[in-house]
Amino acid sequence: MTPNSIAVPGVGTRRLTVEPRLRTGSRAGRAIAARALVPFAVAGFSGLLFATAFPPLSWPTAAWVALAPLLAACAVLSPPRAAVAGMCWIAGVAVGVASFFPGMLSSYFGLASTPSWVGALAIVGALHATCVSAYAAWVAWLVRRRAANPLLLAGGWLVCEFARAHGALGCPWALTAYSQLRWEALIQSADLGGPYAIGMLVAAVNAAAAAWVVPALRGRRLLLTTAVIAAALVGTLLYGQWRLGQTFDDGPPVRVAVVQGGAPPAARAQRPARLADYVDLTRSGTAAQTGLIVWPEYAVEAYLEEPSATRDAVLRVAEEARADLILGGPHYEPSPAGTRYHNSAYLVHDGRLAGRYDKHRLVPGAEDDRFASLLGSVPSGYVAGRGARVLPASGLRVGTLLCFEAMFPELARRAVQAGAEVLVNLSNDAWFGHPAPARQQLDIATLRAVENRRYVVRAAATGFSAVIDPHGRTLARSEFNTLQVLNATVHAAHVRTPYQRCGDAFAWVVIIGVAAATVWPLFHRSVTQQPWEAS
Repeated sequence: MTPNSIAVPGVGTRRLTVEPRLRTGSRAGRAIAARALVPFAVAGFSGLLFATAFPPLSWPTAAWVALAPLLAACAVLSPPRAAVAGMCWIAGVAVGVASFFPGMLSSYFGLASTPSWVGALAIVGALHATCVSAYAAWVAWLVRRRAANPLLLAGGWLVCEFARAHGALGCPWALTAYSQLRWEALIQSADLGGPYAIGMLVAAVNAAAAAWVVPALRGRRLLLTTAVIAAALVGTLLYGQWRLGQTFDDGPPVRVAVVQGGAPPAARAQRPARLADYVDLTRSGTAAQTGLIVWPEYAVEAYLEEPSATRDAVLRVAEEARADLILGGPHYEPSPAGTRYHNSAYLVHDGRLAGRYDKHRLVPGAEDDRFASLLGSVPSGYVAGRGARVLPASGLRVGTLLCFEAMFPELARRAVQAGAEVLVNLSNDAWFGHPAPARQQLDIATLRAVENRRYVVRAAATGFSAVIDPHGRTLARSEFNTLQVLNATVHAAHVRTPYQRCGDAFAWVVIIGVAAATVWPLFHRSVTQQPWEAS
């Protein structure tokens, strides 16, 4: 070998071109620096494109191509730089789907503008950027090992989404599957593998598209791999069409009324007027022969176990309507360690409190106090509930999800396993301050209907309230930030779906497969120097 050549394993001797050092301020130096930034710009653009698949734009087709630029960028970067590209991708997504977040922190916790932005960046970085950066670095590492292929890259994306959706601080916001709610045939496969199977399929199409353009992502048999991905897509759509032709209603019809009466008042003096709004809307807007009335999370702020005018009004309106009433409100109970407070849902039946569900999964920082000192807020004192998940309404066993609990598939699945025939989601989305994230919350709750083949009745204080059938179709939906009553008919359902029986088994199989495929090159391949490292 000559001094200007290098031996590359599996490639042979390659001649290196040694260029004179360029001055930082020279035109050529600036051009080289600009070219070095291109992959990071591509990754940021990829994130922006991915965000357009979610509200407010809701372009589901964008998700099928949005990951491809990120993969292409990672293919030409070292793992550490690819991790930075992953952060650029998350920044692009955050601009599109989380621009409301600093304002939400400011209004909810009373923070100034600068701390709100700092807090938003820290939360997004901790909950999302860590996982995506690790995924991007992993893709670059696979490329250096010549081990990348579209199916493995798609499996890695499932691992990435699964990781950021689980754990004590799990946040399944903007998972790929939630961008596909408008494609009814596709989302029917959620009753097989939940949101993660749908996300992996979308990622596989992206990876195949990127591999046809970037040779380093192809693997050994690109044509066969592409055929497998195409067959999986066709099979998924055929399965969806078959499921759309099935009926999951095996119980008698029950009329439901969903009352959207506005957000909780900030001042105690406003509470009687707000309660009067709920009572008036229920009396005037509820259809005849309604069996179940649903009010949102924190529809009342009085303790319903204690005698009060609020309690009397709630019991009276349910008795007048001759219907069961489910509504959100606070609850407390004494304990040796002190008073325990719960965010709860109550069932009113035959003029009495007949059941209560205490929220099992609390919102980090807002309800569980883990970040109260950092956010400068007063500890809420809430405690997670551990009681029953099902409320025994007349003619229906109701599985209850409070607020962001609908984001977690396992919580809905446990309610159905406990005997829920219908799912009810009580929420207060007023703290978002914007219709786009509220619509995204509705989309997330919609997939719970498909996974479990249950009707979902969603009552949100300011919207979007809705009634969704077991195929994920919206039977009735409110406008955002309006006072409104929805009337619809639901049925009890008792079908057991594969996702109910097996949970995230599909995701765990993929995770194990990805782990094995990642370890394999460590023992069977040596690091291969890439062309960009020799120039």
